[in-house]
Amino acid sequence: MLRLFQASLMGLVLIGLTGCVHVPPPATAAQIKSLETALMGLNPRVTAQDAAIVAALACNYPRELAQQYRLVRPPVWHNLLINLRLKKRGLCYHWAEDLAVKLQSTGTGSLELHWGVARAGSFREHNTVVVTAPDQPFNTGIVLDPWRHSGRLFWGSVTNDVYPWREEVPTTTDQPAQPSASASR
Repeated sequence: MLRLFQASLMGLVLIGLTGCVHVPPPATAAQIKSLETALMGLNPRVTAQDAAIVAALACNYPRELAQQYRLVRPPVWHNLLINLRLKKRGLCYHWAEDLAVKLQSTGTGSLELHWGVARAGSFREHNTVVVTAPDQPFNTGIVLDPWRHSGRLFWGSVTNDVYPWREEVPTTTDQPAQPSASASR
């Protein structure tokens, strides 16, 4: 009888966790403008148009992904549900892949996309998109992390972030789709 009670309780908890879908509020004009300004500050060669496109998309698209993933907060709960095979997408690298594909589709040539990884190979591994000016080092870039705040974009300097980011370059074809060197490709 105790086992039946425990199994029922666990089932109710899992149902409750899978049913509480979280969609973050839309990004404000000030949030988008702040990222746009930071992107333009990467290098004088970054065009205002490219910075505006990338900022708006990076701030707004994660909200769409949260709906597609039927996101549950906090991110670690969502990850647990994926690992239990109750959800299909929403791990950090899914967010990074989907955001990178969307950003690549814009054809913004004055910004480059990179794949950032922190703590590679550990259970604390984290992946994201990093944007730089063309031909600039990875560590001068801006982290675009939609996973960290459950679909509300976190962005900031690679060097000032809490994660120890490094650039990941694909070595095999079985790795997740990663951004190419340029958003225009």
